[in-house]
Amino acid sequence: MNVHAEHFNKSLDKLLVDVKLEMVAFNQIQLERSLKTFCESFNLLSTLKPSSDDSVESPASILLDSYQAPLLASKTQAGYYRLISGLLTYQKLCKIYAGDAKVLVPCIVLPRRPNKDILHLLMLNDIVRPLLKQFVNVTGDSITQSLSTWFVTDEHPSVFNSPQWQSLFPMIKTKTQLCEWLHISNKTVKLR
Repeated sequence: MNVHAEHFNKSLDKLLVDVKLEMVAFNQIQLERSLKTFCESFNLLSTLKPSSDDSVESPASILLDSYQAPLLASKTQAGYYRLISGLLTYQKLCKIYAGDAKVLVPCIVLPRRPNKDILHLLMLNDIVRPLLKQFVNVTGDSITQSLSTWFVTDEHPSVFNSPQWQSLFPMIKTKTQLCEWLHISNKTVKLR
């Protein structure tokens, strides 16, 4: 196993000890700072397929989504919950519960806030999952733009050499392997 993925697995094993499923007042949930920064810099919803319009869904259907793709949060000392993962579920819940302080939603609550690196990996997995793992509106341009934004840094100019990428997708080491997995043309993706 890849050294980054192995470290991530060990950290997750420790992090997931003593988690609880709690019903949390929706107005007590706030975005974790790094997740908030991400939302301000990248429009995740623009990467989804156009047919994912949830305006035809009932509140009961959206609440059911929150049980099947729950929010992952940690509790602050002030009694608020910081959303770590479950951004798409959270955005759907915002549409129906924004002004209702009494609504309770299911959250998996971590006993402690993850360290910065694990927090970043959890966030990346949450936002990459719809694009790569669930094969939603995958085009060469959307893959190139999204993965470059999320994984490329001055220190790691290649998506595939990024420690975060190697933690999440250790078996995908090249653009060719990525394109084969996604069933898209190698010529449409401009990644190193």
